[in-house]
Amino acid sequence: MTLYFIGLGPSIEYLSLKAIRVLKNADKIIVDTYTSLVPGFSIDYLRKVVGEKPVIVMARRSDLEGKAIDSIIEEALDKDIALLVPGDPFIATTHDAIRVEAYKRGVHIETVYGVSVYGIAASASGLQAYRFGKTVTLVYPIGFKPYSVIDTIYDNLSRNLHTLLLLDLKLDKGVAMTIPEAVHILLDLEREYAIEPFLDKVLGIGLARLGTSEEFVKADRLSNLDRYGYPKPPHSIIVVAKPHPIELDLMYYIGSLPRKLYIEYSRRKTYP
Repeated sequence: MTLYFIGLGPSIEYLSLKAIRVLKNADKIIVDTYTSLVPGFSIDYLRKVVGEKPVIVMARRSDLEGKAIDSIIEEALDKDIALLVPGDPFIATTHDAIRVEAYKRGVHIETVYGVSVYGIAASASGLQAYRFGKTVTLVYPIGFKPYSVIDTIYDNLSRNLHTLLLLDLKLDKGVAMTIPEAVHILLDLEREYAIEPFLDKVLGIGLARLGTSEEFVKADRLSNLDRYGYPKPPHSIIVVAKPHPIELDLMYYIGSLPRKLYIEYSRRKTYP
């Protein structure tokens, strides 16, 4: 029997033919409901795709961590179990503990890869994928200040690399950070942390509901990204390094970068 890790992509419409075939033949589908938001997802829609055979279970964090892993492994010893994960199954390391335990117990594993925010963010923004540095998640500053986010952005900018900024999700509490919230948190952190803050002068791109019919991409100064009306999360931000001329063109055409800034940054010799 097999434990399948299947990428759902940014919405159920991105399920591959291979993913659909595996899901239809699985004995049980466990749907990860906490790693990320999946716009338009519902059990009814999934049931129409996979048919009546599989049992479908909507899993919370507690159902996929700690002692719950043992139950998943036990089932996979004599049944085909499919873990359906937003995006790509292992881009985030959330489910590696399940994968490790499955290997230890001799469970056969197969991975069906899905479309990830990593690829979509570069394509949707018009930025060149090889110019991205380390990705970082901005969490709510509750109990501690995530100054490491500033360090990562600074390090990427020092090497002229863009930063994909993933925004905090606490889906079990119904909380998803928005782009305006993230801008305020980020600039406040920098003002507290840096002697000479400058992120208000760099370019940024706000990304909302990528890969869906509501996809929204907006380019502006990072400090101005809180001014726009975005569809509901999931949201993310790209902190842009010195843009290549073609990247700047695409920020203008795709992200509606204000013309004044387009001209200004086209002529700039230094950045920011």
